Amino acid sequence: MAKCLVTGGAGFIGSHLITRFLRNNHSVVAIDHAPWNNFNNLFNIDSAAFKYVHGSVSDLALFRSLIQEADHIYLLAATVGVRRVIENPISTTMTQVDQVREICSLASSHQRIFYASTSEVYGKVKVSPLTEDLPLVMGESSKARWAYACSKLLSEYLLLSLYRDKNIPIVVGRFFNVVGPKQNKAYGAVIPNLLSQAIKGGPLTVFGDGTQTRSFCHVEDAVDAILSLMNHDSCNGQVYNIGNAEEISIRDLAVKIRALVDPLLVIKMIPYEDVMPSGFEEILQRVPSLNKINQYTSWSSRYKLDETLHDCLKALKENSV
Repeated sequence: MAKCLVTGGAGFIGSHLITRFLRNNHSVVAIDHAPWNNFNNLFNIDSAAFKYVHGSVSDLALFRSLIQEADHIYLLAATVGVRRVIENPISTTMTQVDQVREICSLASSHQRIFYASTSEVYGKVKVSPLTEDLPLVMGESSKARWAYACSKLLSEYLLLSLYRDKNIPIVVGRFFNVVGPKQNKAYGAVIPNLLSQAIKGGPLTVFGDGTQTRSFCHVEDAVDAILSLMNHDSCNGQVYNIGNAEEISIRDLAVKIRALVDPLLVIKMIPYEDVMPSGFEEILQRVPSLNKINQYTSWSSRYKLDETLHDCLKALKENSV
């Protein structure tokens, strides 16, 4: 039974990961700044193997004590949502720098570490699908949205150097649009927002012209991918895309959601400048190559987009009752 530490544990992916750990008889400590109340994703967990720490990875004394007690460490703490990143670039960056700095100082070779990176690190690369070995193209420092990508990429460099220098087992996973039950629409995620609008009778709002494309990975697939990577020693010291290769434009996504909830709903196109703060810059296409993770772990995504949408819609309806 492993002692698992999860930063950002009350978040969307973290809460699903912790549920799986407890189901598999691991003990878990979650650290998160979210208050311990009914709105916390972990509040209903009733297990002697679970401990919640209300705090920040930037509380260095607290975070250090938690690191030293863990066997497996999952670094998921992050600022979520493009708008929040643009409005809070300093705290966005420090969340990554603080936790990774302490890991580099204190981690030992008996521990295993997973770092949750992001497809945002591909920046302005105009290649599809995106492979892990591509040269990366970052946006201008004057545009605050790139604070998130740059801090994640810096963290990748530091952790991979820690693996090379001290042989500490580390795996980096780059997430591509993970979605599913418990995802908070307040952070701007497109699927929970469109589904919520559809349940309320619309209109469904699509930013820009809707031709931008994404792929969406069910959170249960993402958790499976994390565990697969952490269970294969051959994956140590490397970066892997985690996502789904099923590509769809945001306009077509809205059409699909309309058909799922109410074919009479209106789809409304909204210019970016009307809804996004200064410093926003859109990426027109972002789809992962999954060849590497398939090769190293035999993992592959199980959920099709239609199944993912049904799960998200069901969860939203249950929560609204």
